[in-house]
Amino acid sequence: MSVLAPSPPMPSALPFGSTVYQRVHEHLREEILAGRIAPGTRLKIQDLAIRYGLSQMPVREALQQLQGEGLIVLAPNRGATVRRMDAQFVRNIFAIREALEGFLTRQAAPLLDAARLGALRDIQAAMEQARARGDVPATIRLNRSFHRTIESATGNDDAIRVLELHSSLIGALRTRFGYLEGRVETVLREHQALIDALARGDAEAAGTIHDAHIRAARDDLLAAMAAEEATTP
Repeated sequence: MSVLAPSPPMPSALPFGSTVYQRVHEHLREEILAGRIAPGTRLKIQDLAIRYGLSQMPVREALQQLQGEGLIVLAPNRGATVRRMDAQFVRNIFAIREALEGFLTRQAAPLLDAARLGALRDIQAAMEQARARGDVPATIRLNRSFHRTIESATGNDDAIRVLELHSSLIGALRTRFGYLEGRVETVLREHQALIDALARGDAEAAGTIHDAHIRAARDDLLAAMAAEEATTP
């Protein structure tokens, strides 16, 4: 199970982007999701503006965008704070994911063509290889791709955008806490059962398998978080 080192100071260099606001937003988002800016950290507009050599306006706009993505909390007279992703936060996110992804999975079942089913099998094979070499980041990335391949068959881009936001948050937690022993093997079995149901065009079976899969993922992440908390002095 991976554990992050203490967060280093943010570098002053910003990644290139189309606007100053976007560059600040992208940089802060990456730092938060990677865990380099720890949950609970206060982000002061004036300090960030000085660090980046900018006016306060693009920093304020970036923080408002991050609040909209659920990564920070803006409170009157208190400024911005990186959101604490605790157990209740995880339960809330997975409840949304179960409902929305389950709906899309049921919709996708009769729509998946041979090309998408082939793509799912390719992703499954790539996940097997990632598991064999213990590559957690690749496993996280491929797991997201697996579900998006299913959901994209519905053409519901608005729902997928919501799920992408949540996937980034869950991916950040997975990167930090990892998977419990044996969970990736179970994920692969659950994915295979889902592929089989989708190949039959069985929407109800696919939805039932998906929902159980999401609940198991939630429970595994909560247990991984609890295990690390128990070992933290």
